[in-house]
This record gives sequence, structure tokens and C-alpha cells, in this order.
Amino acid sequence: MEIVFSRSFRKALAKLSKRQQDLVEAAVTCFGENRADPALRDHALKGRLQGLRAFSAAWNLRVIYREEGGFITIILVDVGTHSQVY
Repeated sequence: MEIVFSRSFRKALAKLSKRQQDLVEAAVTCFGENRADPALRDHALKGRLQGLRAFSAAWNLRVIYREEGGFITIILVDVGTHSQVY
């Protein structure tokens, strides 16, 4: 599995506090090691974000991603609080 940080993801990450950035980095590492970890609460999105998925980095902090290609390539699309990304 390859994890790619999109430009929009990097920009959104830079706007977060240092603590939030650390939480996101830890969640992305966990996601890379075990996508099925229940602590991530990975789920498909609906509505205007249909086709994307999300996992939790903290209580109110979500990472939005999409899968691409025959091999799993994870493109991290957005990050922020629940109200910022949904």
C-alpha cells in the first residue's frame, strides 16, 4: 500500500495546531500499518463526498481519502474537524 499526500491535504494539515498535526500523523501511521484498526473508525462517505472514505485521527478530527489503482494507493484528500470536512 502506498500513501500519497495531496496538495490540498498538506495545506489543510498546515492549518491545524501542532497537537492536531501530531494526532493526524499518528493516525496515518496506524492506518498504514493496519487499516482495520477499530480505533480509526474507517467508513465510506455519502452525499457530495460519495466515493471517498474517512478515518478518525481524534474525537473530532477526520482524514478524508480515496483509493486508486489495482494496487492500493491511498490519496489523502482533506483533514480537519468534522464540521470542516463534511
